[in-house]
Amino acid sequence: MIFSDLNFIISPLILIFLALTILIIDFYLKNKILLIYLSSLGLAVSSAVLVYQWIFMETGQYVFFETLIFDKFYILFALTLNLVSLVIILAFSDYILRKINFISEFLSLLLLSLIGSTFVIMSVDFITIYLSLELASLPIIALIAFGRGKFSLEASFKYLILASFSTGIFLFGLVYLYGSTGSLELMNIQISTISPSLIIGLVFLFIGIAFKLSIAPWHMWTPDTYQGSPMPIVTYLSTVSKIAGFALIIRIFMHLFSYEFDKNNIIIFLSIISVISMTIGNFGALIQKDLKRLLAYSTIAHAGYMLIGVVALISTSTAASTTIFYILGYAMSNLTIFFSFQYMINISSSTSIDSLKGMFHQYPLVSIIFSLGILSLLGIPATAGFMGKVLVFGSAINNGLMWLAIIGVINSFVSAYYYLGLLRNMFISTDEVKKSDNNGISYLFFSLITSAGVLTLGIFPGILLSVVDEVISKL
Repeated sequence: MIFSDLNFIISPLILIFLALTILIIDFYLKNKILLIYLSSLGLAVSSAVLVYQWIFMETGQYVFFETLIFDKFYILFALTLNLVSLVIILAFSDYILRKINFISEFLSLLLLSLIGSTFVIMSVDFITIYLSLELASLPIIALIAFGRGKFSLEASFKYLILASFSTGIFLFGLVYLYGSTGSLELMNIQISTISPSLIIGLVFLFIGIAFKLSIAPWHMWTPDTYQGSPMPIVTYLSTVSKIAGFALIIRIFMHLFSYEFDKNNIIIFLSIISVISMTIGNFGALIQKDLKRLLAYSTIAHAGYMLIGVVALISTSTAASTTIFYILGYAMSNLTIFFSFQYMINISSSTSIDSLKGMFHQYPLVSIIFSLGILSLLGIPATAGFMGKVLVFGSAINNGLMWLAIIGVINSFVSAYYYLGLLRNMFISTDEVKKSDNNGISYLFFSLITSAGVLTLGIFPGILLSVVDEVISKL
């Protein structure tokens, strides 16, 4: 290692310093809102560094003994994670101040998890990937327990047990991968022929990551964790964790499957998992009465849709662009939903689906914003979700996976039942909703910004696709 390598990880180093600083200065601050401002400032500075690196620094360089890579793929996703985390902290500042007892610890753990997610994207050595995944996951266990609900400790314990289980499976896959290829450095692994031990290694690696991405049938922690977690952590899990996990899968698969060998068994396996995740997610959501649990099953279903793009990129690397677009569009839609949902929770003091009844008649603006996010998840035209599904299903069809695209479309029709059921409650029901003046203007403000992003990506997808295509071409 040489000290010049530090230039390439300035952004996560800023976050490490920020996390430690917040813990220290908490002893001297009485006004805890300053901790939120400091966190936001640190994330903004870290993001500015990434923008500078994108414009002025040479990319495509291996650093720290070739365990990390500094490329535009890393910069794009690290910048996205920083901005999403920044928006979450600012939007939920009122929530954090009112409902979180240990604010400095909460913010520091959130930043540490973000640092782990950043290194997940940057890592090209499987041992480094493992350590980064652990750094991203372990703080989440504590953060889930910050919720004051009766399910919080149960949710945290379930996440702990299943995260440990997934880690064991991931390491088991690493053993087989190393035995088959003789290397744990991603760029040094060359696959010319497929073998049973290699298939076992790849499958177990995928399962270990699938636990963390809520991909069925390894999704069992998700509904309980969503229901028991504080809203900022639910939002973080459904956006930041999803983005980092799928970015890791894309990087691994684009390299491993760039070699010529028989990939049919892997494609069939991932296609079946995609169908299972879509189906379990959508049919599980149909019977939910709590909106947080419904959104948990929704994220399971959308993980299945994202897997369609992953399956397609095994055949054609250009399909990675469509998968990335879907992931980022999904994150934007979820931010819109969770911000506006928290605004409505402040009104009704409930996460029940029935609490949405009559909301439009008293609060039309937040109802329209929430509906826009829901319609995007459903895939209605002029939204990011619609363009994402068109691109992902299109890439599947172009790679001979017509049947998988058709199942995806059928599942989208199934999801219409529960998504439109939410809108029916809001717009058609005549139930009275109490008037409240202190609902948190930050939720409304940031949901307006993210909803504008949902429409922008839906109407002008080329804005993002041009950037993503440039990144993928150099991956």
